Amino acid sequence: MSAQSTKLNNKLSNYLCCLLLTGSVSVAHALDADVEKPVEIEADTAIFDRNAGTASYDGAVIIKQGSLEILATHVDIVAPDNEIQHIIATGSPVNFKQEMDNGKQAMGEAREMQYFIKEKRLTLQGDAELQQDKDILTGHFMEYLTDTGELKVNGKGGKSGRVSAVFYPTNKAAPQPDATEKDKK
Repeated sequence: MSAQSTKLNNKLSNYLCCLLLTGSVSVAHALDADVEKPVEIEADTAIFDRNAGTASYDGAVIIKQGSLEILATHVDIVAPDNEIQHIIATGSPVNFKQEMDNGKQAMGEAREMQYFIKEKRLTLQGDAELQQDKDILTGHFMEYLTDTGELKVNGKGGKSGRVSAVFYPTNKAAPQPDATEKDKK
């Protein structure tokens, strides 16, 4: 691996942290310790083009950082002047999972995930789904703005053509004593 490739991978590590941590847009946040872990990438093949400022990974691509794991068929990185601007992961689907700080696991998938570094914008397109515990959010296209936390979901073109969300209550009300027990006291 050339020095240029190593530099690109080091810069990828810094920016992938953002991608990976924003992949789960659930209420909880990703483990803080994950950011400090090294990014490991495995693939069947990799191509680095220093002049073009690109890197491509193909064939059962696995990206790991701490508790985060992303599985994709293909990953492209656009990094002119050794500064990562855009990451694109495709697959059938692209899958990710990560442990949250509350001990729960967040998972998601889409046919394509893109992260636009300067815009701080993550998109999931094509049968996109985010899940934490039993809570599930699905749609054709999801856009997450990492600096504001805003999430936009579009159902057009999806399985049902609509956005679907299922949220389960986290607090269960304490059972109230029935009238007969009150009368006994």
